[in-house]
Amino acid sequence: MPRPRKQLDFRAAAAALTAPGAEGATMAAIARRLDVAKPTLYRMAGSREELVQLCVDAEAERLLEQLHRAGGVAGFLAFAEDSPAGFLLLFGGRHAQARQAVRRVENRLGDELQRRGVPQAHAAAAGLLGLAAAVARRALEDGVPLESLDLQAILVRMSSEGN
Repeated sequence: MPRPRKQLDFRAAAAALTAPGAEGATMAAIARRLDVAKPTLYRMAGSREELVQLCVDAEAERLLEQLHRAGGVAGFLAFAEDSPAGFLLLFGGRHAQARQAVRRVENRLGDELQRRGVPQAHAAAAGLLGLAAAVARRALEDGVPLESLDLQAILVRMSSEGN
């Protein structure tokens, strides 16, 4: 009976790509960190760039799942808490591929807001994601538990004070 093919653990790969000093990490170093042979890693992802792209896409999908599951912005904070390496991969500014993936998330969120009748839905989606990323980044830096943040309440309060 043949052994099952090893699958790429996108969460572990995201952690390897966002670890301190990982900017210049070689595929060999990443393979060691993932506890796979270098040829196995090359079979799973043909190059470092492809590995980054695969991880970025997987984390963007994980973010979309969290947004859908939690019914909105709370899902963003759940994603940042559940997948800090994925959060850094998408919003840390280290990888150009991440901007395209974040744009896809913005578009899908914008489509949902548009269905709900939100004016300028796609711009609102970009703003919400940018705000959520900034709040989550600050909370992570300050050691504040993300589950203690009520981003929706903050947004409601900000909008009511602006009137």
